[in-house]
Amino acid sequence: MRQLTLAVLALLSLALCLGMSGQPDEQSRDFVVIAHRGASGYLPEHSLAAYAMAYALGADMIEPDIVATRDGHLVCLHDLTLELTTNVASIFPDRAREDGRWYAIDFDLAELKTLEKHGRDSTDAGYRIATFDEMLSLIHRLNTRTGRTVGVVPELKHPAFHAEHHFDLALRTIETLHAMGYTDRNDPIVLQCFDLDTLRRIRFDLGSDLSLMYLSGELIPDKTLRSIGAWCQAIGINRKLV
Repeated sequence: MRQLTLAVLALLSLALCLGMSGQPDEQSRDFVVIAHRGASGYLPEHSLAAYAMAYALGADMIEPDIVATRDGHLVCLHDLTLELTTNVASIFPDRAREDGRWYAIDFDLAELKTLEKHGRDSTDAGYRIATFDEMLSLIHRLNTRTGRTVGVVPELKHPAFHAEHHFDLALRTIETLHAMGYTDRNDPIVLQCFDLDTLRRIRFDLGSDLSLMYLSGELIPDKTLRSIGAWCQAIGINRKLV
């Protein structure tokens, strides 16, 4: 949660519009707290422990990144590759590609579950890769038990890469979200992606009514802003451009 990311300002504005205060004491305030990759400043990013700690610390929304496994499961990882945040090199030393990297989509979920996660700058161990279903179920259970409404801000990572591997990341994500009850514009969720065509497909081809966020590392032309304004609820740009 210490790390600021693309889209923080826009996410805050959108969350306020959706009325996601999420504070345990229900006090009104003019900001919300977004847990980037969970409580990633305290525990290994995208672990269930990091999500649970973020929730306990009072986060209003939690941001998971989504990639796919070889057997079609969605897992919470920021990178397409595994070596920076897991012990994959020691468990599967012969499974790296020619570029010397280990890609999540080359492994089945059962294989990924044998790996231990660690922080990017720490030697923490003993944490496991979380599936997107596990993450959503955790937040649902905590919301039910506490009476809070903590939102989720999933980011689809590199849909084009997944398409090259014959996997429809957008479709599978929407199916998972709908199965968990996230179907309406007013639900506590914002689906985000750097690929505008993917977001457009989610809205029009897949017919999803969920709130959408277009992420961009560059300034967005006025013409593009006007064209997406009718169907995309928010944009997120690099904070250095604000």
